Amino acid sequence: MPIGQRLLQAMAQAYPDPVDVGLLSMVLGQDAAQLQACVADLVASGLARTRSASDPGAASLPDAPCITDKGMAVADGLARDADEAAALLDRLEAATLRQLLTQRIRASRLPEQQAEALRSSLAAVSDRSLVDAAKLWAHQTVGDWRALLGVMSGPDAARAG
Repeated sequence: MPIGQRLLQAMAQAYPDPVDVGLLSMVLGQDAAQLQACVADLVASGLARTRSASDPGAASLPDAPCITDKGMAVADGLARDADEAAALLDRLEAATLRQLLTQRIRASRLPEQQAEALRSSLAAVSDRSLVDAAKLWAHQTVGDWRALLGVMSGPDAARAG
């Protein structure tokens, strides 16, 4: 198993805690400098992150990396690399948002005709557009989403992506 994969596996097992690269080098039988270089590659690709100063205990282990969601997908064998992991997580997030919005529509007090139009608009919106919109509109009412999805699912939305 390549050292990067072994390092991701170790970070996944330690999750949510960071790993001490010095101790890990002894456990894995690898040179600490080689592991540090591997950590830098994992951080650059988005599979791991270094701790920020605001993280608890960061002062005691400032270089201790933590695995990211993308890294977890790769470590668990759900994706081969960061790009595939990002696409997988995007699809998962979009599917979850569609299910949540469908439940909100079902529970809303909208007249059935408007609810059906909203469900149709939701189906016509691209995953990327839905995820981007959700970051801004997550706490809005169903009625507000109705107007947004109507605009997003219009004739120009198909070309935008």
